[in-house]
Amino acid sequence: MLLQVSGVGTVVAGTMLRGTLSTRSNLLLGPDNKGQFHPIQLKSIMNKSMPVNQVSAGQSATLAIKKVKRNQIRKGMVVVDAKLNPQACQRFTAEVMVLHHPTTIGINYQPVVHSLTVRQACKVVSLDRECIRTGDRALVTFEFLFRPEYLLVGARLIFREGRTKGIGRIMHLHYPDGTSVSVDDQENSSESMQ
Repeated sequence: MLLQVSGVGTVVAGTMLRGTLSTRSNLLLGPDNKGQFHPIQLKSIMNKSMPVNQVSAGQSATLAIKKVKRNQIRKGMVVVDAKLNPQACQRFTAEVMVLHHPTTIGINYQPVVHSLTVRQACKVVSLDRECIRTGDRALVTFEFLFRPEYLLVGARLIFREGRTKGIGRIMHLHYPDGTSVSVDDQENSSESMQ
């Protein structure tokens, strides 16, 4: 959630996924439309309408951010610890199950994908078989149509388009520099707020 509070400035709200966050934390906000993350400083943190010095995993909080205008933030952006060296990805591979589709799903199919705070139209760029139908499971590679997003390996997703619905789990992230991260690689502890 994004607010503009008079006398305070830009305020964002979210839930801590892991780790802790304090007003002294070295944080990044992103990704922007180019997939970049930018350093930010916090004015204050509020939890349940009370000012606090830090929040931990599982807690919801609002963060007053210094020197960031409301129009620089959009839904789907995240606040992450700079130690994580976060990257936005344009492509990702997910293990999906089609809950309902009237015909078949193939390459170039364009659903809207929802995962954590991300919601954006994607294009299917590859499948592990020719096509998939209602009830089928498959490994599908999606590509975001408009901008790169920050995703987590292992996160659940939903894809939809009209009456079509499917669920899945992100297995691989493919970064623009040619590197990738898979479920098997992802076992490090980190701090992230979405």
